[in-house]
Amino acid sequence: MSDAGFFGRWSAGAWKVGPRLNYAHAGLKPVESAVKAGDYALAKQRLLDYYRARPAIEAGGFSHTTWPGALELTPSHIWTLGSGEVYIKTLAFGPGEKTVTADVTSSITSGRPGFFLMSRYKDAVIALINSRSKGSGKPTLRLTLADGSVKTLHPTHDTYIWAAHPGNVYGTKYYMQVSDQGTGPFTGETRKAYLRFDLGGVTGVKKAELTLTGTADTAKDIMLYGNAETFDEATRTWSNTVQNTFSWEGDPGGFDWKLPGGADKEYLYQLPRFYFAGPLALEYQKTGNEQHARTLISLMTDFIKDADAYDADQGAGSYPGNLHAARRLHNWIAAYEIVRKSPSLTPEANTAILKTMNRAGLHLQVNVNGTPNKMQSQKITLLHASVYFPEFRVAPAWRTNAADFLSAQLNDSTYADGGYKESTDAYLRGYLRQYVDVVAFMQRNGITFTATAKLRQLGRFLMDQSYPSGYGPAYGDSDSLDLRSTLAKLGELLNDPELLYVGTSGKSGEKPAHTSALYPDTRVAVSRSGWTADDSHLRINADRGNHSHPDELAITAYAYGRPLLPDMGTFTYSTDGRAEWLRRTTEAHNTIEIDDQPQTSTAAGGISHLITNSAFDLIGANTESSAGAHHERSVLSLHSGLWVVSDRLKPVGTVKQHRYEQNWHFAADANPSIRSGTEATTTAFATGANLTIVPADPAEVASTLRDGYYAPRFYSVENAKYASYVKTTTGQTTFDTVLLPSKGAADTSVTVERLPVGTLPSHEATALSLNGGAGVYYKSWTTKAPRAFGSYAFDGKLLYADAGSIVMVDGSSVERAGAPLVKAPAAVKDLAVTFGGDGTVRIDGSGLTASTDSAKAIGIAAPNAAKVILNGKVVPFERAGALIYAAA
Repeated sequence: MSDAGFFGRWSAGAWKVGPRLNYAHAGLKPVESAVKAGDYALAKQRLLDYYRARPAIEAGGFSHTTWPGALELTPSHIWTLGSGEVYIKTLAFGPGEKTVTADVTSSITSGRPGFFLMSRYKDAVIALINSRSKGSGKPTLRLTLADGSVKTLHPTHDTYIWAAHPGNVYGTKYYMQVSDQGTGPFTGETRKAYLRFDLGGVTGVKKAELTLTGTADTAKDIMLYGNAETFDEATRTWSNTVQNTFSWEGDPGGFDWKLPGGADKEYLYQLPRFYFAGPLALEYQKTGNEQHARTLISLMTDFIKDADAYDADQGAGSYPGNLHAARRLHNWIAAYEIVRKSPSLTPEANTAILKTMNRAGLHLQVNVNGTPNKMQSQKITLLHASVYFPEFRVAPAWRTNAADFLSAQLNDSTYADGGYKESTDAYLRGYLRQYVDVVAFMQRNGITFTATAKLRQLGRFLMDQSYPSGYGPAYGDSDSLDLRSTLAKLGELLNDPELLYVGTSGKSGEKPAHTSALYPDTRVAVSRSGWTADDSHLRINADRGNHSHPDELAITAYAYGRPLLPDMGTFTYSTDGRAEWLRRTTEAHNTIEIDDQPQTSTAAGGISHLITNSAFDLIGANTESSAGAHHERSVLSLHSGLWVVSDRLKPVGTVKQHRYEQNWHFAADANPSIRSGTEATTTAFATGANLTIVPADPAEVASTLRDGYYAPRFYSVENAKYASYVKTTTGQTTFDTVLLPSKGAADTSVTVERLPVGTLPSHEATALSLNGGAGVYYKSWTTKAPRAFGSYAFDGKLLYADAGSIVMVDGSSVERAGAPLVKAPAAVKDLAVTFGGDGTVRIDGSGLTASTDSAKAIGIAAPNAAKVILNGKVVPFERAGALIYAAA
């Protein structure tokens, strides 16, 4: 933008080029006078003087206030993407052999048992770091544990990669080479080293020290990073490594703001978003050290020179896209409020920065596109710009445009049931958190927000998705984040006691009036036993949208304080094979993959029903997202602590064999095993809850533990085993599976045996005997009818019974060995009967009322009944032989 384009051009008593500044604004008259005189140099100086003297205006916050290495490395144009590699310190090697020790406690205790080494400076020196293959002086990790004991480990894998030889493997070499030289982010001489330690079974680390021995001809500084990525030294090469750290150190051109070869594509976005602006500006504010202001200002002006007008199609100020321009402008506004008084800010630099921010705002005003979170971010930034820069002529229009958009957008970003249109809880959390912040900002600045009801509805959706621990289930492109602070702040903002209760883990507010929830438009159902950390939680989805995975009818399950069937995460957005498996395959989720193909996201499907009861939930779902077969999944969730999953597969088209793979995934430290014969899978976490998975047809499935991956958070990935049950067959088929969580060690005694239901195949009606007849389960896939199985007879859609309970759906009669257990005059929608050892009988069901009239009431076999509680209230009962009558 020319000076005349920004300041305006005055000639013959009129503006020949209109200014972008509002000279009617108090304090800008000296600038206007210089412009009218044609003295743009003086105008720039006076504009800088004005901003240095201007009273503070709320500038918003930074997207990041800390970033490891930002203060030390960013001035040298060294940048790390995300949290995949976290800078620890720089180590000095050479001349000759030297042994160095670094405190890596923070890396180990934050779940990063791997390390990465890279040259600090671009020079010709090559450091040779002893590897684990060396006879002496190999890398050592010394751990001091909570009990005072010391554990010493050597790497399980270590290697280096070399850009000049991208396909070579160096995992067996005695030395790991580290070197970097030349200009640009890397050259053929760039070599990086990687180490990984196995900390399985190690807990209570109080201190961790990494010792490395290496040699170099002259002094050599090497950066040490922690990471949480698994790798195999026998296969790691430059070509298959997703790299997160690149260096332009010594390059006179500095960053080129483009995507380096071999980097995750997020690199292209994060660097131009100026995530390092917060750490640099805040450190300058704290210390007054002019180096930090000088660094930040030079990076801003370098970006303007190199990249600001790269994308002619999108317009100046938008590189490399709308969301990234918004994130950058947001950080620049907050940074400008701090550095505007810096002696390092020259009139030329100040004007260039203001021109760019003005141009970016104009772009964001008229260009809005992308997913809900992207559009929201664009307009939030525009709103902040309108408040912070009242001197811009267009500021009032920005204010109106942004405020109207943010109030209206919630309708566009949510389904009619209140669910979020992006299929990821992490992005939903961020979306809500930004609304919390911007609505409070609007209130402080007298700007009206009109969509509080819709915001509350979306907050309730996130609340329902949350695990009882308050963390997210990590579906879609997500990791499991603590949702509580967002829910608490939203509860405070909206005066919502239920959001506040969940957000504070019950310390404030009111416990939600419901537990389980159905979102039919979003195509999600959640079964929840309660709102304490030890309650159970099961989520099933057929959702889709941006950031979704091919995971329809997938289950995530939590009980007794632990995710027992987690979503396996995302890792990165790169083309790394592990990330592609996690994000692109159905096999990586707790559902059924058909014919080795991932699901599509355009086919029909949904949640057909959620029947809720104080004692249980019954969920039905279906999808046609696989070309080979229609998949239906039914989940009986007993709040007493048991899940039964029934799957039915109906082939599409001509009769041919299909391969059906039912998968169950676990965290990396689950230590699963499969028992031969029953083919039951059990987990063996070192402490806490575990899970037993028992298939009903062990002889009909090929059961194996397979190698997969688990990404507990972005940029972290671990090897993990999962249980695979495969059927290859023609025609319709079923899987019936019992999932039994345990507070401690997994129950290895659980047995499941299929019971015949007359001559009906299991895809019409299925029945199971649990634990040698101690319990029974029955489900009709077709029209209900009186049917017998084992010693039971039942006329409804679903039955579960054991010594302490009876659960039934849409039935009126249950008999065992010819004796009635339940006898109702008409079908009951849902009924749960629980028998207490003290003679208390609990009856729960929809629409039930107290009644002792045997002609209208439900007869229940309870010969030892002493008290009856109906839907939480004590009611009278009458006895007739073995039956009691208390509810109709």
